[in-house]
Amino acid sequence: MPDTMKISSTKLSPLLLLAVSAAVVGCAQVPGRSNEDVITQRSNAFWDARLKNDMAQAYKFTPPSYRQIKDVERFRTEYAGVPMVDKREVVSVICEEADGRCVLKQKFDVEPPMMRGTKVPVYSDEVWIREDGQWWIFKK
Repeated sequence: MPDTMKISSTKLSPLLLLAVSAAVVGCAQVPGRSNEDVITQRSNAFWDARLKNDMAQAYKFTPPSYRQIKDVERFRTEYAGVPMVDKREVVSVICEEADGRCVLKQKFDVEPPMMRGTKVPVYSDEVWIREDGQWWIFKK
């Protein structure tokens, strides 16, 4: 291999560290995206996991402070089961920047077991909090 093609491990390590650091920082929040956009995207990903009953993935959207108290198994027992949701849509996201808190209003179309064939709209508020520079779904 020509000398120009060789990269020493001492040169590669700082480059690798720089690339990993950029990727991690980039995950926190993409510049130019509003908090509302970030929360909508994260809420959609959370609900994608919930509707697939992938509780380990849904758990990743809870804040670090929650995860210090409750492990994934506790989360699974408290929020287990696939919600009976036919359709979900985000209605609005309102942020109180000073509080580091946002409320996402959402609409679910559900089909209650006793009312087969009937779709019932259900509205729900979902609170998102900022912790460690990232938005997380608030769970008690």
